[in-house]
Amino acid sequence: MGRRTGGSRTTEYEQSKDFGYYVPRSYWASRFAPYVGEWAAVGGMWAAGAATHVLCADSEVLPWVTPGLTLLGTGLSAVAWKAGAARGLSTRLHATATTALGGLWLTASSIVAPWTQPMTGLCLYGGAAVALSWNIRRMLRSGGEGGGDGTGGLFEKIKLAGVRTGQVAVAPNKVVVPLALPAGEVSIEDVQKSADKVAQVLRLHKGSVRITGDPDDLSRGEMTIVPQDVLRKPQPWAGPSHPGGSITDPLVAGLYEDNEPQCLYLPGDRKTQRQATHYVVQGMNGSGKSHGAKLVWAEILTRINVNLLVLDPSKGEQTVGFLGDSTPVVIGQQQCQDLISKVPDVITDRATQLGRWGFDQWSPEAHAKHGMPYLVIWVEEAPRVLEDARTITRIAQEARSAGISLVLSLQKASFRQMSTDIRSQLGGVWCFGVSQIEDAAFTLSEEVIDAGARPDRWKNRRPGCNYLEGPGIEEERFPVPARTFDVGSDELSEAIEAHADVRAPLWEPTARILGLSTKPTSEKGTAVPAPKPAQDNDDLDALPLPEDDEVAALPVDHEPELECGPEDELPEDNEMELPGGRPPRKQALAMLRSSIEELAARGQTELTVRDLPDPELLGRTRQWLSSTLAQFAREGLLVESGTVGNATRYTLPLHNAA
Repeated sequence: MGRRTGGSRTTEYEQSKDFGYYVPRSYWASRFAPYVGEWAAVGGMWAAGAATHVLCADSEVLPWVTPGLTLLGTGLSAVAWKAGAARGLSTRLHATATTALGGLWLTASSIVAPWTQPMTGLCLYGGAAVALSWNIRRMLRSGGEGGGDGTGGLFEKIKLAGVRTGQVAVAPNKVVVPLALPAGEVSIEDVQKSADKVAQVLRLHKGSVRITGDPDDLSRGEMTIVPQDVLRKPQPWAGPSHPGGSITDPLVAGLYEDNEPQCLYLPGDRKTQRQATHYVVQGMNGSGKSHGAKLVWAEILTRINVNLLVLDPSKGEQTVGFLGDSTPVVIGQQQCQDLISKVPDVITDRATQLGRWGFDQWSPEAHAKHGMPYLVIWVEEAPRVLEDARTITRIAQEARSAGISLVLSLQKASFRQMSTDIRSQLGGVWCFGVSQIEDAAFTLSEEVIDAGARPDRWKNRRPGCNYLEGPGIEEERFPVPARTFDVGSDELSEAIEAHADVRAPLWEPTARILGLSTKPTSEKGTAVPAPKPAQDNDDLDALPLPEDDEVAALPVDHEPELECGPEDELPEDNEMELPGGRPPRKQALAMLRSSIEELAARGQTELTVRDLPDPELLGRTRQWLSSTLAQFAREGLLVESGTVGNATRYTLPLHNAA
């Protein structure tokens, strides 16, 4: 309700003009006008009864008129009962009873004059009671305003007459209307399917009406109406949202249609029970997803406790060039694939360190006390590196607890581009314009699409318009469209450079495993893996080198305890000792057995790979260590007893320790 004062006269205007209400000029007229109809109907019924009496009372047709009027009243009552099926039982009964009383009044008036007693008293008091009952029903259901559903008959017009509304809440460019559905007659899905019809009745643009259900009560919902399309033009960027802040603070890349900031979260937060997450970024060519990525990168690179690693196997420096030397960037398909293959070792190393420090997941204290920043691995044109689905799946499954978020950006997240195993591990979705709604269904949840999310309306004609789902975001925001800020790469680059002093360098252990430098590079920020040593033991394992004396002297049946059948999984390793390199397998196994025996001697009854020496001390990888423990379990030297996080737990039979 809005009030306007002009001179000495005050007029009041209905706030629900958009619903089609009558807009009165007088305050009192606007209050009483909706209730006059029932009383006018009472007067009309008296006049109809009087006319019937004048025409039929002294006529020879009266014996025929009386039963005819009785049948007419009965038929109209049946029609009222049938037509009221969609309005709820109470309304149905009320309408049927009112119609029956009207038919009875006409029948009686054909015999007795309505201007004589007792007909005058019946009309005066009985008619007033009926009119007042309808006034009360209207007042209770619509708060004294508008039509029977509280929206000037809006839902009657779209064939959902049983839907009722509550108190309308009005905000700048947004109207929120609570909905009450007739139980068992209309579902929230029925109302959602009619969202475009509602917009048509209100003469608004497509997508201006969203309808969401109440997760706790299927008979209730909420209709949100946005009269003006504020996403038609992007808003200017105001700079980093939390410069010098933590990566746990929200990353702001745009505004929702109601001008609220669109917040994206990556790490977990115990205080708010938010889980760390990975994201999939989807949008057709030209939809603005790369520009959105630039905004998020700028947000990340102005925080104190996070590292960003950007991989672009396709576009070279076209997208990442503005980053300069602010963060490691890997370009080229083969280079990106090589680096991704090393990420599982990074996960193992970081998880081991966090476990030793007493963290079951990364938190800001891990950086404040021990210097480990959060790590964000952002992959543009991800299908180029998704060919190694097994490695990507493992990364997606294990990285979050190690303080790593993986972001995969691609044009279409179909099963041909991304396996369902990978997609199921990506808890966040950032969906830009797509060609068809079926494309959005690969990432956006069904509930969000049903609530009105339609990125296919934009295609690539509205770059930057998007929907965002993820941990830490209110679910009511999931179907609300947003648009990224309007800003140039030069301005982003300046903001990143201005906060270089707060940015954490790439954590040295992670840099060492990935073969990246912790120092800025001189080639426009393009950091490729460092040159490999002249003698890389892991690579030489795969070469057909001649066996050295010790290995050649082994009998045919050497190491019988590790012989496997055709169905057993071989440890991921080759058994040859390299001069001056890592120890041969036999020696590595002896060292591993010795470590297990020491644990058993100390009374430890269970172990995981985290309890054993760093695989690098054995010259092996964690995969080799895990598969060797699994082989020990198959031979009965250990007993598999469950999992701890992503690691298998084994029980130590103490009698085998000796």
